[in-house]
Amino acid sequence: MGRVWHAATPRGRVVAATALALLVGGGLARYPVVVGLGLCLAALVVLELVSVLRSPTVALHRSIDPPVVVRHEGSVSVLRFAGHRRRGLARLEAADLVDGRLHPVRLPDTAQAEEVEVRYEIPTPRRGLIDVGPLVLRRHGLLGLATHAVDAGEKASIRVLPRRVPLHRSAAGIRRAAVGTTDSIDVGGTDLVGLHEYSAGDDLRRLHWATSARTGTLMVREDADPAEPHVCVLLDDRAEAYDDEPGSEPFEDAVELAAALCRVTVAAGQPLRFRVTSGRYAVDVPASTTGVPHPGGDEIALLLAEVGTVTGRAAPQDVAGIRDADVAVAVSGAGAGEREVALLLGAGHRRVLLLLDPRPFVASGQSGDVLVLRGGGSFGLAEQWDLAVGT
Repeated sequence: MGRVWHAATPRGRVVAATALALLVGGGLARYPVVVGLGLCLAALVVLELVSVLRSPTVALHRSIDPPVVVRHEGSVSVLRFAGHRRRGLARLEAADLVDGRLHPVRLPDTAQAEEVEVRYEIPTPRRGLIDVGPLVLRRHGLLGLATHAVDAGEKASIRVLPRRVPLHRSAAGIRRAAVGTTDSIDVGGTDLVGLHEYSAGDDLRRLHWATSARTGTLMVREDADPAEPHVCVLLDDRAEAYDDEPGSEPFEDAVELAAALCRVTVAAGQPLRFRVTSGRYAVDVPASTTGVPHPGGDEIALLLAEVGTVTGRAAPQDVAGIRDADVAVAVSGAGAGEREVALLLGAGHRRVLLLLDPRPFVASGQSGDVLVLRGGGSFGLAEQWDLAVGT
């Protein structure tokens, strides 16, 4: 059990004040009937307080199913409750603390102490961690003159991820020459970037026979395609860049788009850099040399579950790691300066700006050497990306 508190309810305080007034007034006026009525009311308040003073004896276990969901998908809190729900003149009510707000929980109204299971759906209107618990148990008197409350059970949390936007295609880059140069080449092939000892599941066609013969151990090539585009995804996290009209969720849509862009890039095995305009977060995911998506993509997914906006901070003149990217994509809102954000994208081979604008006055199209896509939601912009940019 956690915090414990008990007190007279507003009705109980009114009855107590009335009893006191009757006792004082009846005593001064020497009206025994009035005094007797005051004593009866005072006795009722005392009886109610005594009936609720005892803390409920319960056993409580909580589980969350599932503990990780995407925004607006339901998660269920399962409470296994054992204990008396009604005892004498007092009745027991319960409410669960969900994200700082009390959520009523209906318990079977029975005097027996058998275990019952109570399920209710937890809303997930926002990203991040949503705390669930503790359960607040309130014992009320029969007449509602007094109450006693106690926190019970452990806390749990739900991690809410951005919605999964159906964006399917990764960005097309150019075939680059050696690292550090900007010349493009048109020949195929891969570069040997390392070797590792063979393990179950490795492709036998990638065995490096010369090293294997020399060391006596099977060694597998780690190859990288020099044509793999280095992709940078920039999320504008300035609050002033987004429309705050009631019912609009432009920043949530921006986060969903950024998550989708990172997901398809990592799934394609391309090297990825994720940045935000405030400079608070920077995650680099190397290219996959095995065909299996690099686990660094999971770090970005968890980060995007909790990233929020900042206020009063202008976009920096440069964000580290963007200017040498082959493909630079920025996701921002209608309140951002288009030219200001476009300048952050450097001078890469392909630069794209995705603007969340519920009422765009200008259609999507090329603005100089920057492709600007405008739309009112993440799903619509994802479709535009697949048609105009994807390979």
